Amino acid sequence: MKDKNTSKIKSFMIEAGKILVTLLLCAAFGFFLALGSRASNPKRIAKDYFAYYITNNYEKMYDMIDVEESEFINLDNFKSKCEGEKIYGSVHDYTLSKPVKQKGTVTYVATYKLGDSDVNHTYTITLNKKSKRTHLFFHTWKISVKRFMIDDFRVKAPAGTKVQLDGIDLSKYKKSTSEDGSLQTYKIKKIFSGDHTVSVNLDAAGQITKTQYITKNDKTVTVTTNDFAMRPDVQKKLYEYSAFVVNSMYQYSMDVTKNFDDIKILYSPSDEAQASAKATFDAISSGVVRSDGAYIKQLEIKDINPQISAFHYPDNVTVTVNFNYNYTALTAMTTLSGIVSEYSGEGNDSVQVYFGLVDGDWKIVKVDMNCIDYTQQ
Repeated sequence: MKDKNTSKIKSFMIEAGKILVTLLLCAAFGFFLALGSRASNPKRIAKDYFAYYITNNYEKMYDMIDVEESEFINLDNFKSKCEGEKIYGSVHDYTLSKPVKQKGTVTYVATYKLGDSDVNHTYTITLNKKSKRTHLFFHTWKISVKRFMIDDFRVKAPAGTKVQLDGIDLSKYKKSTSEDGSLQTYKIKKIFSGDHTVSVNLDAAGQITKTQYITKNDKTVTVTTNDFAMRPDVQKKLYEYSAFVVNSMYQYSMDVTKNFDDIKILYSPSDEAQASAKATFDAISSGVVRSDGAYIKQLEIKDINPQISAFHYPDNVTVTVNFNYNYTALTAMTTLSGIVSEYSGEGNDSVQVYFGLVDGDWKIVKVDMNCIDYTQQ
């Protein structure tokens, strides 16, 4: 009898165990299905993405987007794109629309208000269904950024220059050259819309950095020679050289130990430039010591302010040098009295210094200047 009861108990325990295992398996499977369903729920994904959007969590957003990375499609450029369109202010009264389903996509529209305003704002979120599955059975979803993507973006810049887009060299993206050979076109397959910076450099001449907001309707940036400005280091050199030649023209004209040979080395060696140097030096010398005997005894040039007034890319620059001066001079000797007098004064003047690019270096080709006016008042 005891064996019979023991057998019944064992049988009961086995059956109970089977039922328990079945229940546990069903519960586990149900939990598995729930997890899979939640993980692949497009509405939940859209909510998460919008939450990251309004909190400026660009890294999390980037992890969720449907994109193929490249040299120009990456987290840094995505951050830059988002920074230009970020939300300022606290979000409230946020709702998500019913889904609009199309083949392979689901779209939601988030409607929200900012701060104390009652004005509604909207943000559209479209999700692409991916072939990759989660929890074996469930489709995965990625946020579509197609509306933010620019296809076949083009940069046009003067041929022979070094071109960068957002700091990346475009040499390998060369596509074509204009018929006259002046413009080179670069083509990038995909970039994000938003602000992009094109930098164009010619080592010996100048540079231009141009930032433009790129959209599907305006996806070409053109840089022409009219856009160029002098490179800062070259500009500094020309400013220093211009100030030096103005000072030197007066110093050498007033110093009996100096002559034209000391000036001509500051100019381009071309015959035309040397002839211009001689004419200017002679004119300043004749003004510093006039034929009637009047002359400048002392001269202080101060507050020199050179500025580029013209840059004709790639090889002609005009620098305007404005300056103030103090002087001490002697009057001309008159035939009646034979007496000269000393007097002082001050004034301001302006000089044009013209440069040309000669064998890769900037040389003075001409200086337009007249002797300062030191007529006794």
